[in-house]
Amino acid sequence: MSEENKEINEAPQNEETSVKQKIITKGLSDLSPIKIVRYVLIFLCVLLMIGIWFRIKPASSPSVTPEEEETAEASAEPAPLPTELTDPASVTVLVNKTHSLPADYVPANLVTPYVLSISDVIQVNQLAADQLKAMVNAANESGVTLYLTSGYISYETQDDYFNDRAGMVGEAEANKVIAKAGFSEHQTGLAFDFSDNASGTATTVAFAETEAGKWLIEHAWEYGFIMRYPDGKEAVTGYSYQPWHFRYLGTDVAKAMHDIAPDLTMEEYYQVN
Repeated sequence: MSEENKEINEAPQNEETSVKQKIITKGLSDLSPIKIVRYVLIFLCVLLMIGIWFRIKPASSPSVTPEEEETAEASAEPAPLPTELTDPASVTVLVNKTHSLPADYVPANLVTPYVLSISDVIQVNQLAADQLKAMVNAANESGVTLYLTSGYISYETQDDYFNDRAGMVGEAEANKVIAKAGFSEHQTGLAFDFSDNASGTATTVAFAETEAGKWLIEHAWEYGFIMRYPDGKEAVTGYSYQPWHFRYLGTDVAKAMHDIAPDLTMEEYYQVN
């Protein structure tokens, strides 16, 4: 190729490159410093907004299925009760709808209290005997006749009582006033029923309005006894109101409960079911 042809071919390319350079140079020269600063600020603002969005965006947590929640709840076992509430020989052993005694449990220290009672064969736990006698004697000295109608009841006898009652009124109704065998406080020898007459027929809510019932409500705690199934606490104890049924817990615990509320239950005091 001749030199003339090379010059002719290269001329358009050189002219095109020169034009592009002029356009770029002119474009940059048209940008004033203020415009450049403005563009930079806009760019920085965009970056800042993106950073804020990522910062406040909630972290995605792994989804938990209902089945997994139920499994977790089921695996969480309740804390074990202290020995004072589980040992059958403890004066504060808890016996209720959910906490029972062994079928073969018989207190090793049963005694006859020798107080006014409807029967000479009533036995009680030695832990409560002295305070029981002191309470009954104090009531009698105050002019209030107080009879003991029930103390220790064996597993077998309690089973007969419950079945007899259930046969008359149905199991659901019987379960409101009589404990099933193994779930009765009477098996501890620390629970007692009272009456204001020798026939022992006052085991109704009307007993609370008798002189004997009123005296017990006012003074039983002084001797270590509490009304086990107070009025209005059916949802807590599982039993209907029984103003004739008292439980011995010892003077310290009974006083502590009475100081909180005269009708406090064991379940509420120990915060258990």
